[in-house]
Amino acid sequence: MLLRYEVSSAAPAHPESSRGTAGWRAPVQPDQRRAPPVHPERSRGTGRSRAFTSLLGLSALLLASTALGASRPRVVVVKSADLGPYAAVAAGFAAEARATLEEVTLEEGTEAAAKVFKKLADNPPALVLAIGPAAAVGARRQFSNVPIVFVMVPYFQKYELEGSNITGIALTSDLSLELGAIKAMLPQVKRVGVLADPRYSQKFLDEASGFATNKGLSLVPIEIDAPAKLEKVLKAARPKIDAVVMISDRTVGNAAVVQRLIAWSNDEKLPLVGLAPGQVKQGALLSLSPAATGLGQQAGRLANRILHEKVDPGALAVANPEGVDLTLNLVTARRLGDAKTLALDLITFASQKGLAVRVVE
Repeated sequence: MLLRYEVSSAAPAHPESSRGTAGWRAPVQPDQRRAPPVHPERSRGTGRSRAFTSLLGLSALLLASTALGASRPRVVVVKSADLGPYAAVAAGFAAEARATLEEVTLEEGTEAAAKVFKKLADNPPALVLAIGPAAAVGARRQFSNVPIVFVMVPYFQKYELEGSNITGIALTSDLSLELGAIKAMLPQVKRVGVLADPRYSQKFLDEASGFATNKGLSLVPIEIDAPAKLEKVLKAARPKIDAVVMISDRTVGNAAVVQRLIAWSNDEKLPLVGLAPGQVKQGALLSLSPAATGLGQQAGRLANRILHEKVDPGALAVANPEGVDLTLNLVTARRLGDAKTLALDLITFASQKGLAVRVVE
């Protein structure tokens, strides 16, 4: 924390300075009395008093700022890589967290990351903000007593980020927003497929099914327990669904599975709602994903609860993201039908929900 103080005193105005730009001075009326001149000794005494008062004020400010800095807990922000979205998360966190921050970026490789965390363990911080999977996993392995808040970890369940000292913010929500977008933009859709492993996502599917029913939709689970069974389950599910929504699932959270699901949905002309803008660029119709800066601000508020309200991080469930951006693939929209109508419905929906809209081709 850097604080800078400047003390300045204005010099007495020169008599001519009262003339203005045209050099005009108001005439003195005969009955006006001039104020008596200030005695030189009094003037010098007043100057010394003002200087002394300024020094006292500056000293008080410096003492207060020192006390403030000493009272702020130390937080280390660990980024998995030097990426723009990670930097935006860190900036949002800095705007909210009442703490003194240090920032570390991990180098590639497990050994390099382990060295960084070992060095941090020599002087443990009050809290670690882990941005990205490598940072989150490394922090969990290194620290058992230091509170950890993780963000920007897709499919966080697969990384086993559990413990009495850890919590975080998911990259996906409860599907209520995604289902609302489908209802608003794709009125022909009635049956929404969800590829998931019931061993990990059954509770999530049960809750999402209730949201779908409230919106006049039917949620159709596409059950899978191994990536190798993907082609078989997709073929069986095709006659039963009108669209697909991706969720954060430990089995489905596999790069090959995601890529194949995107290609399959395009081949079958099925609208696919992805998890992130990157998947929209690959061909998914749209995604509803957290805004990076907003995610950092939310993490900052979560850290304040842990640091200042002494809330046990292990008692806090992984939170849903609060700020969300909507990303649309215009090429995929054209492939599915009337892109202009779909885009207009999307903008209307986004306006009603207060969402920022991005378009990719």
